[in-house]
Amino acid sequence: MHRGFLRVQNEEKRKRIIAAVTVAGVVLIVILFAVVIYQIVDICVLKARRNQLEQEYNYILSQVGQGEDWLENYELHEDEILYQLAIQNGYRPR
Repeated sequence: MHRGFLRVQNEEKRKRIIAAVTVAGVVLIVILFAVVIYQIVDICVLKARRNQLEQEYNYILSQVGQGEDWLENYELHEDEILYQLAIQNGYRPR
């Protein structure tokens, strides 16, 4: 009777260990899956941010180009532009 009791107790112990290992494995898989999902979302967000920054960079480059064109135009017609600005701001020629 003593041996039968030990056998039942060992089997119960083994079942509990198997259940604990199974639960730990499932929890580990869920955590790893959550990390993978987080990384995928993070990559998508970073790609969108990179695209936005590239668009802003290209816009700024175009604005610099327009500024250079304006500066060249200003240098060519500086006297006329200053005269027009003076008149707009209340200067009255004599």
